[in-house]
Amino acid sequence: MRKLTGVTAALALLVAPVAALAQATGVKAIEARQANFKALARAFKTINDELKGARPSVDVLRRAAAELSVAAQRIPGGFPAGSGPETGAKTEALAAIWTNRAGFTEAANRNIAAARALEAAAASGDLARIRAATDAVGPTCKGCHDSFRLKK
Repeated sequence: MRKLTGVTAALALLVAPVAALAQATGVKAIEARQANFKALARAFKTINDELKGARPSVDVLRRAAAELSVAAQRIPGGFPAGSGPETGAKTEALAAIWTNRAGFTEAANRNIAAARALEAAAASGDLARIRAATDAVGPTCKGCHDSFRLKK
């Protein structure tokens, strides 16, 4: 019995660091995705603010649309297993991201498609096209927030 207790204690000592590493990895994933969402929000704000101006700069719009597109493409990979509410870290990600992965991926892909369309519109330099593409991005953000983000 004493040997079994020693083995159990040794296993516990080996498993604890692995569990802590998994939690740290989950927390790092949360931090990375939060930084990505902040970059996405900054880019989208820049686009919207620029379009409100009297003479929008197409160069500013192109850069911001490219940043938005890159950030949108990072979304699906930003939610690895073990990076949800179970980490105990502050996150607005709902467990539905992991329990309904297909639905989440579909919503993220709609956002990616809208961001890429905005990037293409910005590359064209056509302000009417850029405005229309910008208007199409917001609903794809909302679609994901409605199902997969903690309501504020």
